Amino acid sequence: MTYDAADPCPRRFTGLTGFTVTELLTVVGLIALIVSLLLPVVAKARAAAHTATCLSNLRQMGTALILYTAENRGRVIDYIWYTPDTPDVAWNGYWPGVVNHYGVHDNAILCPAAAEPSTSEVNRGYGNVAFAWTGKYGVDGTVVRLNDTTYRESSYGYNRYLTAGGGFAADRAAVRMGALRNGPNFPAFMDCAYVDAEPFNYNSDYPAESPPDLRGEHLRPDSPDHWRFLLARHGRGINFAMADGSARWVRLEETYTLAWNGAWRKYLLKLPAN
Repeated sequence: MTYDAADPCPRRFTGLTGFTVTELLTVVGLIALIVSLLLPVVAKARAAAHTATCLSNLRQMGTALILYTAENRGRVIDYIWYTPDTPDVAWNGYWPGVVNHYGVHDNAILCPAAAEPSTSEVNRGYGNVAFAWTGKYGVDGTVVRLNDTTYRESSYGYNRYLTAGGGFAADRAAVRMGALRNGPNFPAFMDCAYVDAEPFNYNSDYPAESPPDLRGEHLRPDSPDHWRFLLARHGRGINFAMADGSARWVRLEETYTLAWNGAWRKYLLKLPAN
């Protein structure tokens, strides 16, 4: 303690010290622990939000399909892929053109879990678990590419059996939705690595070939159609819009228990672990 005659009040000096290295490391460790605990929670919340948005998109697409069939006396969509002399016919005629007509386009045809298009020309525009498909590498005058500057990108595909004469009903030549049975269990749209899929049924004794993984990393134009939707995009499952307009999540192993066409034999798939 010091004494100054000009200041009759004695003052006590206090020494101010900072954190010790041990204290600093303890604080940093606690912060790291809290972050590590929060990251899985944040990841789960983000995944749940992606799933919810995806289901909403698919419901809109299902509604567009119902509106289309209602306005066309029950006739389902025609399968029109390539019309080089009249490119607008293919561009507007198949499902991407149909849902676009009813205002479902842009982000509404992109799953937030796979919103960015594939940048690989090797797979000819096919997407995978984390990327959308793109028509950039397609042929002009098709559903996916109108010309060299106009092409489509989406995270979803269509059940090609659900087309006029495509085999969606017991009468495989049927063209009207009224011939469809079991609409709540009949796939229309789904998370998919390409614009559509027409999976071959096989049977429980000789089941469909399993893909090498559930990420879609090996998808090519000559890959089996069912590999296009066997993607672990929302956990170990994908979202579907059914023919009745409903939408739901389906476990990948159970995708073959849906009624893909009018003569479908249902069974569980055996798939790889990842």
